[in-house]
Amino acid sequence: MTTPNENHPAFSDKLSHHGTCRKPARTSLHGLAGVVVAAAAVAASSPAAAQTDMEKQAQCELSAIRDTRSPLAVQYIRSACNWLAVNGDSLLNASSKGYYVCLVRQLSGAQSNEAAAAIMSACRTSNPL
Repeated sequence: MTTPNENHPAFSDKLSHHGTCRKPARTSLHGLAGVVVAAAAVAASSPAAAQTDMEKQAQCELSAIRDTRSPLAVQYIRSACNWLAVNGDSLLNASSKGYYVCLVRQLSGAQSNEAAAAIMSACRTSNPL
């Protein structure tokens, strides 16, 4: 088996010991590689955040819609889960969060649109926007 230095004479110990290796060129390549890695991380972070919001919404819906038979309740649960996934961690929306949490918790299991409407009214009263 040959060593990398035998396959690539430019990397031999003899050359590197005599100072023929150009560090500025190597540093530039390493710097460029760092910039490329940083740019890739920034570019990848946006879709990852969007995926996280989608996952949050899906988990919220799965936990709340399970035994719900009211189409109105399902519609409002989905809307509330979407709002919570997108805005739930924002301090600017802290005053509205209680209303949407109430909808998700209380509409879960609603059997009729009439029950759902009464629950939505109660959530609105107990958590004014």
